[in-house]
Amino acid sequence: MKIIHCSDLHLDADLRSRFDREEASQRRAELMHTFRRLCSYARQNSVRCILICGDLFDTQTPSPAAIRAVEDLICTHKEILFFLLRGNHDAETALFAVRPRPDNCFVFSDSWTEWTLHDPSMGGRTICIAGREPHDGLFTAPALNPASLNIVMLHGQVRESTAASGAETIPLGALRGVGIDYLALGHLHKYRAFPLDARGTAAYSGCLEGRGFDECGPCGFVLLDTDVPDGISSRFVPFASRCLYDISCDVTGCGNDADVYERIGDALRSAPAAETDLVRLELTGALEYGCSPDPALIRSEWADCYHYFDYINSAVPVIHSEDFVCDATLKGEFVRVVRAAEDLDDAMKAKIMRCGLRALSGDSLF
Repeated sequence: MKIIHCSDLHLDADLRSRFDREEASQRRAELMHTFRRLCSYARQNSVRCILICGDLFDTQTPSPAAIRAVEDLICTHKEILFFLLRGNHDAETALFAVRPRPDNCFVFSDSWTEWTLHDPSMGGRTICIAGREPHDGLFTAPALNPASLNIVMLHGQVRESTAASGAETIPLGALRGVGIDYLALGHLHKYRAFPLDARGTAAYSGCLEGRGFDECGPCGFVLLDTDVPDGISSRFVPFASRCLYDISCDVTGCGNDADVYERIGDALRSAPAAETDLVRLELTGALEYGCSPDPALIRSEWADCYHYFDYINSAVPVIHSEDFVCDATLKGEFVRVVRAAEDLDDAMKAKIMRCGLRALSGDSLF
């Protein structure tokens, strides 16, 4: 039996803090389309179950259109069993609040709930899918049959402890030795797999699609297969329609703007980002006085190479004030006054001197 473990889809996310209105609307539609593709993948590959380990939606008040779209997908894929675990973002009654819940949709509560399936490929071996939504009550381990193949779904941050310190804390110590074969986790947005105990493994599937540049790298789901001698196998399947890349470019040592632009080109060309991806370029290192890269020029040069391109300059401006301090010029006097200012730290002095010297040279300030 094949099973998909996914989480943190964050459908209907606002996204306007990251993109403009049109870009946010397009990206929101892409998130929904990826879930639609996931359902198609499951059908085409004879996947029996889709486990959604929390944060299907990004808000407790998703739009009626988003709710309807998800409900329609579940209803039209009747051969797939959907197990829905609420996360810290989800609304408790968002789905099927006004229409009957179909027989292929299973929803957990804040107490341990389990469903039993039979796997014909393993001689009718019993597969138990258990889960519990986050809540502030006492954390207790599920009562599992050790003869079954046991999959447990939880949403939260794992801790090396035996007791939970909050609703979103998962104490691994309480889950070891209770007969778990696979612990399906949600909440963290990057894929991570690790041993649980001598019998079982655990994994965060990560998000299906990255929404911001704190969610870079491969995104996708975990494909489980129970038709193996050891009980269960798992592998991560990259699935995002677009990847996000936060590309750092160290401009230390560049003597002029031409050097900076060449360094930027090398950094972007060496990255694996494709034209369908979202890229943020960040300048780092030391930016010499003679360098003043133009943000508009950088964006115009590279924006057409990617689906989305952003640029930030985090390089620290560097002024070698000793080169001016002895000058009998206006620049020299300016540098001496700034160096003598006791109420400014070194970083602020460098910024002021850089802007002032460029102004006195007739150059742009930034």
